[in-house]
Amino acid sequence: MNRTSVRLVTAAMLALAVVAAGPVFAQSKVRVAVMNFDNNSTWSWWGDNLGSAAADELTTQLVTSGKFTVIERAQLGAILAEQNLGQSGAVTASTAAKVGKLLGVQFILTGSITQFSIERRSAGFRGIGGSLANAESKIDVRLVNTDTGEVMVVAEGQGNKRMAGGYFKGASAERTFDQGAAQEALRPAVEQVVARIAAQSSTMESVQPAAPEGQIVSSREGQYYINRGQNAGIKVGQRFDVLRVVDEIKDADGRLLDRVVNKVGTLEVTQVLSQSSVCKLIQGQAGVKDTVK
Repeated sequence: MNRTSVRLVTAAMLALAVVAAGPVFAQSKVRVAVMNFDNNSTWSWWGDNLGSAAADELTTQLVTSGKFTVIERAQLGAILAEQNLGQSGAVTASTAAKVGKLLGVQFILTGSITQFSIERRSAGFRGIGGSLANAESKIDVRLVNTDTGEVMVVAEGQGNKRMAGGYFKGASAERTFDQGAAQEALRPAVEQVVARIAAQSSTMESVQPAAPEGQIVSSREGQYYINRGQNAGIKVGQRFDVLRVVDEIKDADGRLLDRVVNKVGTLEVTQVLSQSSVCKLIQGQAGVKDTVK
């Protein structure tokens, strides 16, 4: 076999290897949303801010692991406020299902801080000095399937963190909330939790995210615009049922008891934007304010 033939065979083998490896790299990441943690520790000086700091640190480390797509915390907060669901870590099956449909996530991560303390030693002169603090933390985290409401994974993390710094005129980390200091103190515990969850990420990939519900917000020239986009994991080619309220059932006092909802059409996504998508009508009817699912 001459050199030219050898090069052709080698190139063909490399091409086959790339094709064979392709699906592995094309695998989609698990989509999750992180709720605020409940602060069940005796540490009360930072109040609810400590739970928010724990959630922010968990979000950062999940993204850094490279195995998860994490919904932005601000976006999650807006959805929870809009639906009057609250930011608490106490997630019910119905809350999980609703968040899953609105954001297209497979799992919700929620948890609590069960132990937190900071012991601080300092020395100084005339209001200026330095300090050495030792923080202890312990957290419990639950991974909830948004389709079934089932708790899939329970992980616990705990750790110690030494922090050095200075103070001026009596200001101290114990009484003045500092997001960075709180996240730093919680980091060792969060690292343990993320390692345990990431180790099981391959088993989570088979769980399909709930189809995100949305609404047709406008239409023109045969195109329909829905209020769900990249932020909800929408993909080009994805299809939605168009649902319309055709009747309302009320009691004698005029209070709404139920709505009768019928499927009236089907939309297919042709373009995905950051927070909205463009669709075309495949069959039936569609109109502004109709729900898509």
